[in-house]
Amino acid sequence: MIVIAIVGILAFIAIPNIMGWRDHLRFTGFVRDAYNEFQQARTRALTSGLAHEVIVTPGSETIVVRRADNHVAVRQTLTAPSTCDIVSSSGDVTFNPNGTASSSGNVRILNRNNSLDNIVITVLLGTGRVRVQ
Repeated sequence: MIVIAIVGILAFIAIPNIMGWRDHLRFTGFVRDAYNEFQQARTRALTSGLAHEVIVTPGSETIVVRRADNHVAVRQTLTAPSTCDIVSSSGDVTFNPNGTASSSGNVRILNRNNSLDNIVITVLLGTGRVRVQ
């Protein structure tokens, strides 16, 4: 009986921690995927010789890469999981065929369940460098 009580108490303590860990993993996975979308847009612009843009929509929590000339999506739309919010975006980013960015942008991603999980993805104007802070 004592062993069952101890296991019950440990489970009671551990379950919230496991849930927080799961939310953090979903958050970091989405941040990694969002960063990858920016890198993919830059790489596609370099390899195809055509400008590509990254469209970030905070209201619908989506990120999409598309060709700048005909606005056709070249990758599947990335949607944030329910635990993540795209809380701000300073505009869409266009990557030129030489890999530079003709517009800069910041995307702030927040974990709804942990306010300490707060990441900003920045694209630098000119160089096209994508940075996670």
